[in-house]
Amino acid sequence: MPERLPLSVLLITRNEADRLERLLPALAFVSEVVVVDDHSQDATVAVAERHGARVHTRVLDGFGAQRQFALDHCTQPWVLWIDADERLDARAVSSITEIANVLTPAPGRAFAFTRHTWFLGRQIRWCGWRGERVTRLFTRANARFDDAPVHERVLIDGPVATLPGVIEHFSYETWNDCRTKLIQYARAGAEARRRAGRRGSIAGVAFRPLARFVRMYVLQFGVLDGAHGFAVCALAAAQVFLREMELWADPSTSR
Repeated sequence: MPERLPLSVLLITRNEADRLERLLPALAFVSEVVVVDDHSQDATVAVAERHGARVHTRVLDGFGAQRQFALDHCTQPWVLWIDADERLDARAVSSITEIANVLTPAPGRAFAFTRHTWFLGRQIRWCGWRGERVTRLFTRANARFDDAPVHERVLIDGPVATLPGVIEHFSYETWNDCRTKLIQYARAGAEARRRAGRRGSIAGVAFRPLARFVRMYVLQFGVLDGAHGFAVCALAAAQVFLREMELWADPSTSR
């Protein structure tokens, strides 16, 4: 059996049993998988442990904080951040293997990959998702996550190079996935704005969703993705509408 890479995989989960069954066997080349689970009600924990992952249970109080908790429990010099609804293609695995085997894990080293996102069975090529780069491989020393409730970032003290390979993102496989994320991200987005001292307004409720739709569908060529592109842009506008309603209807600070 080949020697495993000196690399920790960082995963946060909630009710991801089926996706973990597909993902974890493909990560057999790493030394450690750290899963932080938000009290899943399915077999997520059992599946993760059966595939050799170390599981910690913690209530999700923001994606940034949850990922930082997971990072704090990683032990290997290299860290790969991936989600249960993502897959590495063969070139990405080859790039990760080469980096972990050849480069010294000096503090501040980090690498990004191109990410392709799929929506209800179709890859979205426009809508502002085209050419997306995500930083996912980095050295554990000096790396940290911000405290954003959603759309968190890993903070690196150094340049980020892009490696060959693709991360395939299957976040919206079913309508239930779309509906769940719509509400979750709208609430988290409102909370982030409350923390920043932002307040809602009826003008924001009326105009910001329309502006989001026009930007994605027209200026970012979502129209070229056909019916799926229209649906993506409409859902993004709906998310902004719910976010602005949260801010306007409940202007209180962090709840």
